[in-house]
Amino acid sequence: AVVSTQSTGQVFWTGPDPEGQTKFWDWDWVTESSDNTREFLIHYIRYGIAFLTNIPLNLEMKEILHDGLGIVRAIRKTVFPEVDIVRFKNNPTNSGYGTGALPGHTDLCYYNQTPHVQYFHCLENTVKGGESFWVDAFSVVREMQETVPELVERLRTIPMTFRYTPPGTGVFHLTNHPIVQFEKLNGDIYQVTDHPWTMDTAMFARTHPLETRIKWWEAYLHYRSLIEDTERTYQRRLIGGEFVITDNWRVYHGRKEFWWQEGQERVVSTSYMDWNHMASRIMSTEKGEHVFLEIDQH
Repeated sequence: AVVSTQSTGQVFWTGPDPEGQTKFWDWDWVTESSDNTREFLIHYIRYGIAFLTNIPLNLEMKEILHDGLGIVRAIRKTVFPEVDIVRFKNNPTNSGYGTGALPGHTDLCYYNQTPHVQYFHCLENTVKGGESFWVDAFSVVREMQETVPELVERLRTIPMTFRYTPPGTGVFHLTNHPIVQFEKLNGDIYQVTDHPWTMDTAMFARTHPLETRIKWWEAYLHYRSLIEDTERTYQRRLIGGEFVITDNWRVYHGRKEFWWQEGQERVVSTSYMDWNHMASRIMSTEKGEHVFLEIDQH
């Protein structure tokens, strides 16, 4: 269901809507013409999420982005491979490679600027369980603005420390972000940043007095209770040949627990991209029509 909109043209949502944010777009149709591709990507901007289906199983991430969608030289390098293959591993240092449930979150919060766009390509899924789900965090923030604005103000002004230091890797990433940020010019919701299991709560305790921490946790727990409300989520068991683009500054993603057995696989590939490349692809159409120019501030 649609709950409200922003001056950017973004539409906030709760739960599934087959004609809206959870519409599945056919690969052959989307890649048939530049106009069709552009329509698909504008749908992504509007809802913060877009689904592709019926992708040939022999196509890999870069072929989908470069040859299919025409988004070139766009994959952002991070601590993970440019195209990260996520499948079951015994005793992983990162819970994403295990079988357990993953609560809703945004990715790479320990970067000073988190990647804006995330690509998620299901290559194979024959395990029991492992459904994916998504939540529009902007709709949560908007509801809190209307009901408990003082809690939103705490999430806006009190930063949390995020840290990623996987053992035995020599990797050390640490930064601070507020959970919620707003556009300075017009007050629109601009970005959410939230990854519960990379929060450095010890550092948070060292850098903030007790009274501030109590206020922050009160606000954050209320926020998380809304994020984790199943009535707000869209859940789907992805199959091979399905592809999801999410706005990593807006839409949370997560996973239900799955059960792995010999001979079964749950294999997905993921990549990230900065916003400018998406905007460039939309604006550089043959017609050159200036649509959604107001989202340049995004």
